Parts: sequence; C-alpha cells; structure tokens
Amino acid sequence: MTARPPQDAAAAPTALTAFLRGVERRGAVFAHLLSGSQASGDAALADTMEAFRAEAGRTAFGDWPRRFWSQLLATPALRQPPATPAWEPEFGWLAHLGHGPRAALLLRLVAGLAESDAAAVLGIARGTYRLGLQRALPHNADGSADLAAWQALGAAAQGMLRGLPPDRLAHLAHVREEAIAAPAAGARPRVEAEAPPGHRYRAALWVIALLTLLAFAATFWPGFADSGFVGGDGPEGILVEPLPAAAAPAARYPDDAALALHPDLGLLLDAGAAGPEAIDPAFHAWYAAQRAAAAEGPTSAPGVAPGAAGSAPAHPVDPDQHSETDDASL
Repeated sequence: MTARPPQDAAAAPTALTAFLRGVERRGAVFAHLLSGSQASGDAALADTMEAFRAEAGRTAFGDWPRRFWSQLLATPALRQPPATPAWEPEFGWLAHLGHGPRAALLLRLVAGLAESDAAAVLGIARGTYRLGLQRALPHNADGSADLAAWQALGAAAQGMLRGLPPDRLAHLAHVREEAIAAPAAGARPRVEAEAPPGHRYRAALWVIALLTLLAFAATFWPGFADSGFVGGDGPEGILVEPLPAAAAPAARYPDDAALALHPDLGLLLDAGAAGPEAIDPAFHAWYAAQRAAAAEGPTSAPGVAPGAAGSAPAHPVDPDQHSETDDASL
C-alpha cells in the first residue's frame, strides 16, 4: 500500500476510529499467525482497514465485526501465503494445519468470535465450523484431545496479544490512521462524479417543459390549421364531423308475446282461478273479520263503557244487512 501522511484522526467518525483501534491488535496477531509472516499480516491488515473504512457507512454497526473479519480473510496477502512461513515455537501446532482449519482455530483463539459469528465469517454452517474446529484442536497420538496443548496454545495467543512492543503498537496506530485518511482524498471526486446525473435530469425536465410550451403555442399559429385539427365549420373553427345514423335494432319481440312477457303473468293467471277475493284481498280480509266478530256476540272496546258517547256500536255492522233507518236516510 502506498504510504500517505496520516491526517488528523479527529476528522474521522468517532465510532469507526474506536472500532478500528479496538480490533487492530487482534487483527495484526490473527493475520500474523494465519500467514506465518508478520509482514504479510501487516499488509493484509492495512488493506482490510482501508477497504472497511470505505464500506463502514453502508454497513449496519452490529455487522461491523463480521464484515471486518470476512474482509481480512479475503485479502490477497492471506489467501496467498508467503513462500516460507514461520511460526514461533509455541505456535508450532499451526504449521501442521491447513489454511481453513487454521483460520477456524484462530477466529476462536485470537479474534474471540462465537461459533455463529465465526461460521458466518467463513461462510459455512455452524455445525460445519464446530467439526472443523474439533479437527484443528491439538490431539494426542491415540486421537484424544490434548487439553494441555490446547491450553498452552490459548495462553500463547493471549500472551502475544498483550505483549506487543511499543514500536509495534505505534506501527499499528499509523496503519489505522492511514486507513482512516485514505477515503478522504477520494471522497470529493466521487461526489463530483455523482453530481452531473442530477444536472442532466434537471436539464431534461426543462427541455420537456419547453417542448410542451412550444406545442401549445403552435396551436395558435395560422399554419397549424393546415394540419386538419382546426379550420372546420364548428365554433372556434373546430372541425366537426356528424355521427352516423343509428342502425335499426336487429330484432324485436312480436306483439302476440306481450302477454307471455308480462311481469305479473302469474298473478293474472291465479286471480282468475282463485275467485274475486284474489282481486281485492284487503277488502275480503276485513269482511271475514267482521263476520267472525258478529258470530262471537256483543263486545265492548277496552276502556270504553257501554253506551258512552263516542263509543263504537255493540255489534259490528253486517254489510249484507241494512236497517230501515239506513234506507230512509238514503
């Protein structure tokens, strides 16, 4: 990576600066032990920090750890190990492992990731990661787990993390500051490159509006009448064309079908068969009620004394019987 003078770290987002400061030591040790070379590990860490700085704004804060470790594993410096890797004596077990099992083991020992996060970083299922981690652990000659060697490997990893010399820590801080400052130089050209499309869109809108206005104004020009839209005999010179005459209906019902199509045909047929009561059912219902009341005997209306003024007669009037008084009055 090309060296650049570090800029003021206060200009970078506070959360990003704190995250990279907290992960830089583990990242350096992880890359060193994975590749077997401190130089290759530092180059991978520098590239990862610069790439992560450019994508941090588009990544949710909770996904930062997974994104960082995934980018670190994907750097070319770690995907292509050095020609002559070398490990300290306390990490001799790592030399017997392949790149994948070694990464699974270091994600647990150095990065301190949980099984689910480590599996997500490697892009494998959680059960697959657990199986790979078990195969990467130190074993005895009989195939059983060597707990003493596992504890010694973990202690050595923690000792390397805590025992980084001051000059090494200063170098990592310089790498972090360079990574944070790197996108600042390229941020402005990217914004300038994104600005012209907006200007082009606004220019296109202005062109469309101008063409619409010109088309509207053209309707008032004399030459526009030659186009056929105006110049007719209608009002305002509008061309008017009468509609064609309505065509005769394709068919009509014959006159002798009027009775069959009558909406009350059923009622008309039933009225003739049932008798005159079907023609005026309300009158005949009243008449039947009066006949029934006359057969039951004299009654008085509830709450009215017999013979009181304004009271109804004791016996209902039979429409078939008329008194002589009624005839005289007629």
